[in-house]
Amino acid sequence: QRLSLAVAMVHKPELLILDEPTSGVDPVARDNFWRLLIELSRRDKVTIFISTHFMNEAERCDRMSMMHAGKVLDSDTPANLVKKRGAANLEEAFIGYLLEASGPEPEVEPATEQVVAAQGQEHSDKRDRFSLQRLLSYTWREALELRRDPVRATLALAGSLILLFVMGFGITLDVEDLRYAVLDRDQTSISQNYALNLSGSRYFLEQPPLTDYQDLDNRMRRGKIALAIEIPPGFGRDVLRGSNPEIAAWVDGSMPTRAETIQGYVKAMHQQWLVTQAKERLGAGALVVPASIQDRYRYNPDVKSLPAMVPAVIPVLLLMLPAMLTALSVVREKE
Repeated sequence: QRLSLAVAMVHKPELLILDEPTSGVDPVARDNFWRLLIELSRRDKVTIFISTHFMNEAERCDRMSMMHAGKVLDSDTPANLVKKRGAANLEEAFIGYLLEASGPEPEVEPATEQVVAAQGQEHSDKRDRFSLQRLLSYTWREALELRRDPVRATLALAGSLILLFVMGFGITLDVEDLRYAVLDRDQTSISQNYALNLSGSRYFLEQPPLTDYQDLDNRMRRGKIALAIEIPPGFGRDVLRGSNPEIAAWVDGSMPTRAETIQGYVKAMHQQWLVTQAKERLGAGALVVPASIQDRYRYNPDVKSLPAMVPAVIPVLLLMLPAMLTALSVVREKE
């Protein structure tokens, strides 16, 4: 409202409408404000329509209309309104108009009050119950909102499907096609057999061999490989002697969960290769295992994370989308 007054002082319009411009203003600033209004009216001939709830401001107007409950009680100059009511001031005249408009309150008999209370309680009980009509009304209203605002409909339908596919297929804990490289310092048939055992697994994807530690560090830093296997010198000799052969496994630990899975793969592969070599050299009967345990996974035999991840994404989307739609509706209303 004060900005409108400032614009009116610059552009000098023929008509200016202000709605309670002095609300929340101290009395001194209010007098200065009205001084500007009177100057615009008298000097620049601007017709000003202004609403106020201060009687001392209403007395400064050339004509005024008294309103109550959306109805005009009377309209005239402030002095004439006071004369019509025979009041001492404008405030008493306004109170008289209010009393006349309200009229005497009808007396309600006790029995009628009880009936009204009972009807109100019955209406409240009906309102608290489930109403199919109310549900259909809300559904129809939301359908109209979506039809008028296709952006919200697109976000609610297409957005949820896109997020479901992206989060369902993108967030996975499965480790497959693991890129690895071998640094073979032994260069024997046994070390080559060990490297070929890795390349034959569906979990591993072989990359060109490593040349030295610098090559290992550079390729792992660039993300070319996630696993590096170092076969030390004398590895084949230790296997033939039956001693404890060792290898070095360098794992990319930027993702801890993935690194733990890779570590488990490497340990299992290493133990399986050692058992296979022992059986080939000593015979199948040389290794007597008192008991063997075979695991069976029910409902998800391949232990894939995707069947477990997608159902968990649905509640996450139910938490995200209502907040997004609410924010979008507020922004669209402002637009």
